[in-house]
Amino acid sequence: MLEVLGVDHWGEEAYLALVGGGPLTENELAGMTTVEPDVLGKVLQRLEDRGLISRVPGQPVRYAALPPEPAIEVLLLARERDIERVRALAQHLGERHRRERSGRDATELVEVISGPDAVARCGQQLLRRAKDVIRGIDAPPYAQAAEGAEISSTANVTDRGVRRRFIHERGMLRVDGQAEKIERGVATGEEVRIFPNVPMKMILSDDDLALIPLRATPRVLDSCILVHPSSLLDALSTLFEMLWAQAQPFAAVAEEVRGGDPPLSEVERRIVSLLAHGLSDEAIARQLGIGYRTVQRRIQALMARLSATSRFQAGVLAARRGWWDPS
Repeated sequence: MLEVLGVDHWGEEAYLALVGGGPLTENELAGMTTVEPDVLGKVLQRLEDRGLISRVPGQPVRYAALPPEPAIEVLLLARERDIERVRALAQHLGERHRRERSGRDATELVEVISGPDAVARCGQQLLRRAKDVIRGIDAPPYAQAAEGAEISSTANVTDRGVRRRFIHERGMLRVDGQAEKIERGVATGEEVRIFPNVPMKMILSDDDLALIPLRATPRVLDSCILVHPSSLLDALSTLFEMLWAQAQPFAAVAEEVRGGDPPLSEVERRIVSLLAHGLSDEAIARQLGIGYRTVQRRIQALMARLSATSRFQAGVLAARRGWWDPS
């Protein structure tokens, strides 16, 4: 925990031992910790330099922890000042970078990112750097970093104040686990819409960077184009907003139903959501990990509750009863 203050694990162990006990000699500390005896002296010196411990007068030399709260607060303030200096430097370098790029040839406003791992890491950076909004069009193939890290907004957007808007291709709802993945994103505040056939994958980070595949229909995502502020970036932003306006909101299934109807079970809620997006019984069974005939029986039971004779009528009645929100 104290590593953020420049204290390594041995220093933290020695410090905690001193906080929890009285003044101790170097030999006594060696017997209470796993710190190597030949480096313990240097460890204590570093703790002393940081103002966390002090020597107690007398012989043999003993060490005692200084009051932790003010001592650690001083280190925190120093670290905060360092962070502010680095942030100011980053802003200065960013402005300098933009000035230099604004005077360059227009062809330098796009960068080619090559290699699956480089593409994945670039996608991670775009998701993590966003301050206001992430917009994306989600379609295969999917990027994955060399260590297997998932490239998704849920995994990489750490600031929950960032708005997340994603368009998913309807066909992806038939891929095992994809509907559950979308549901997890929605549960964390992601805005999701479904479109029949999306033209390409895309990530838009705020309004100043975009990442799109180099080839229109790649089988493997091994090369992408990073687009900087330009007319091309404006066109990509306009494309996203046009598709967003036409896309169907991901069916929001109500936790509670209106009119005194018995509440839907979790499985029934998910079935209604997937039905609303046009999935077949087989596709719903795969998404939920249950049997095909089980899905058919549950759908028939839902239709009976609605007194519906067709799926279309069932959808209308389900929306009317508040089972899901078509808007």
